[in-house]
Amino acid sequence: MLSETVFTLKRPAMKPYYRAVFQLLLVLSLLVNSNLFSQPPTIAFQSVITGLSAPIDIVNAGDGSNRLFIVQQGGTIKVWNGTTLADFMNLTSIISSGGERGLLSMAFHPDFDGETNRFFYVYYTNTNGDIEISRYQTTTGNLNTGDATTKMVIITIPHPGQSNHNGGKIIFGTDGYLYFATGDGGGANDVPNNAQNGNVLLGKMIRIDVNTLTSQTYGQYTIPPDNPYVNDAAVLDEIWALGLRNPFRWSFDRANGNMWIGDVGQGAKEEVNYRPAGSTGHVNYGWRCYEGSISTPGVTDCSPVDNVFPVFDYDNPNGAANPPSAVTGGYVYRGNEFANFRGYYIASDFYSGTLYFLWPNGAGGFTPSSQATGIQTFISAFGEAEDGTLYAASQSTNTVYKLLAIGGVPLPVRLKSFNVQHFDTYNELKWSTGLEQGTSKFDIEYSTDGGYFSREGQVPALGSINGSDYSYRHLVSISSDVFYRLAISEENGRTNYSPVLKIAMGSKRTIKIYPTVIIDRILNLTSSIPAEKLQLINSNGAVVLEKNMKGIVGATIINLPALPKGMYVVTIVTQSETTNQKIIVN
Repeated sequence: MLSETVFTLKRPAMKPYYRAVFQLLLVLSLLVNSNLFSQPPTIAFQSVITGLSAPIDIVNAGDGSNRLFIVQQGGTIKVWNGTTLADFMNLTSIISSGGERGLLSMAFHPDFDGETNRFFYVYYTNTNGDIEISRYQTTTGNLNTGDATTKMVIITIPHPGQSNHNGGKIIFGTDGYLYFATGDGGGANDVPNNAQNGNVLLGKMIRIDVNTLTSQTYGQYTIPPDNPYVNDAAVLDEIWALGLRNPFRWSFDRANGNMWIGDVGQGAKEEVNYRPAGSTGHVNYGWRCYEGSISTPGVTDCSPVDNVFPVFDYDNPNGAANPPSAVTGGYVYRGNEFANFRGYYIASDFYSGTLYFLWPNGAGGFTPSSQATGIQTFISAFGEAEDGTLYAASQSTNTVYKLLAIGGVPLPVRLKSFNVQHFDTYNELKWSTGLEQGTSKFDIEYSTDGGYFSREGQVPALGSINGSDYSYRHLVSISSDVFYRLAISEENGRTNYSPVLKIAMGSKRTIKIYPTVIIDRILNLTSSIPAEKLQLINSNGAVVLEKNMKGIVGATIINLPALPKGMYVVTIVTQSETTNQKIIVN
């Protein structure tokens, strides 16, 4: 049990004048940018990770690896490196499961690097049925497993009586504090009035400091001094906001820190609540007095102080076929792959699968829209990769999907892989794509000097939103080096080029890694002997990427994850030797 300060994140306070200027600029920016929005694009779901069991949360570690961690409600966590899925941790022994209970969320510490800081946090219902958050660490020397022996309980919140309405999402804010949302304790109409009771932590948004452990007054955490109720004897210090029913999934906008909360309604309304970054005043989202924008049916004589109505709600039509009846809060898309999707907030209804969009209307509010075709039902969570790619987990198919924005101006096709291998009389080129939106064909070009390229052949694009695999054989009889590239033609007439691969036609045993300065996340590898494994090691000696090369011979491109700038070492392992090459990521 820790009883002293372990480490403290220090965030300098912004002076009032600069805060006012910043907020004014932010408002002006929103007003200007709101003119750029129109109707949102159509969203398609690309299957990425299959064979899961009740996936319920998707998070990244924020350590530059771009790995995804999939929380499964039954108590296990999986880790996905972009290619393979592996076991990260098994927590079935500490949870109660069934219905809405189970392992519900996880979050990595904002300073997590896998070495000096190996902390991650999990939110679950414990064996007594109470809400609990515990801290664990990854295994020493292994970023891809959690160490069960490092458990430290941070907070336990009693959840007597009902088994539902457990909330379930934990997220670190940009201020370094841990936020999490709890349900009202379950049952109809919140009879104990937990959500409005300031002396109960149920039905609330909570904000605590898990970095400074100078006092055991509260457990393994302290209270941020600027929490809104620290001087209010009628409200517990941990509380950031009141009046929530079951805020099962919520998020921060990574671009500005705005908070978006999907709060599941009872039988009339499903709602989305919004709180702009920098807003520290008292906030009460209204439950049980209000369900969405209306007075809760059957509840009278109830007027919450500091009530804030949702920015969006939709009807829960009892009796309808496959009715919308439980909102799954989502994210504002901030990725770079789909420019036509950037800035839109997206949420889903768990049962109907309807997608809901919100975007600024230029007058301080939001414009809503929905999509009811081409959708997935039982979406239990949305989640972001480090690069802003947005994913969704479905418990009906036990699959994680990548969200694709169809329509608008498509961005160039991105190659997942591209390699060439020499055989006796030909060179075989193979490549695969992750998305083909508006792609018409691939022209194979080659060169003997790396400067002038000739067209050798053509392969039509298959046009699959899930991407495709391709190959082409080039008959050759020369003994000099050959350079290859793909000219990728779009339906709009634009042509984009792949990285250039060079393959040595002689018999010399070589392994080449280039370029030494990476500016576009593309690394090239040429090997005349089978390459078995690639590792990328940062300046601290930590392995940030490990890839099974499957005995590849020839030339190939490696798509690197988003990495902090700095020096790295690329290690290529074969059956007979190991080659190291320093690179710089800019």
